Amino acid sequence: MRVKLEQMQEFVKTKMSEKRYNHVLGVLETAKELARRHGVDVEDAAYAAIAHDVAKEQPLTQTAAILRLDNERDYLKYSDKIWHAPMGAIIAKKTFLIDEVDVLNAIKYHTTGRKEMSDLEKVIFVADYTEPNRTFSGSIAVRELWDNLDRAVYEILRQKVEKVTNSGMEIHPDTLAAYEYYGNSHAK
Repeated sequence: MRVKLEQMQEFVKTKMSEKRYNHVLGVLETAKELARRHGVDVEDAAYAAIAHDVAKEQPLTQTAAILRLDNERDYLKYSDKIWHAPMGAIIAKKTFLIDEVDVLNAIKYHTTGRKEMSDLEKVIFVADYTEPNRTFSGSIAVRELWDNLDRAVYEILRQKVEKVTNSGMEIHPDTLAAYEYYGNSHAK
């Protein structure tokens, strides 16, 4: 049985700065709203939202070592800005005793996305990008798309692909696959 949400929230609060924790709370509220709009289990959305950035401020050397041990080495080939996502899923499973694959995937893929995401995965992906503390123009534009999760996901992916391409860094294959998948017909 998974750890109670309140206990998990207290643990998460101790693992990050106040600014990061406020982001997590913003994702929590946004995820619950999106879940209600799209018929997604609100409690699952809350668990994924609270856990999604639990490893964000963890030392990268520690994250890299655990990703190697847990056979998530492929992430280490790409920007360290995405490492916290699979690490968060590992913590969610081992520390918070979350065993629902959909919740774990929502945490794991909240930065890269992937093709054929579940509605819960889409909710967390969109909530992370559009929570109220995110005030950049791209985030604000995606909020207008909340009623169509696939279109919102595609727009986020489009922005991410553009940003990573412009930075000269390599794009994670899950992001490229999702961009193609949601761009082909699912975002229309």
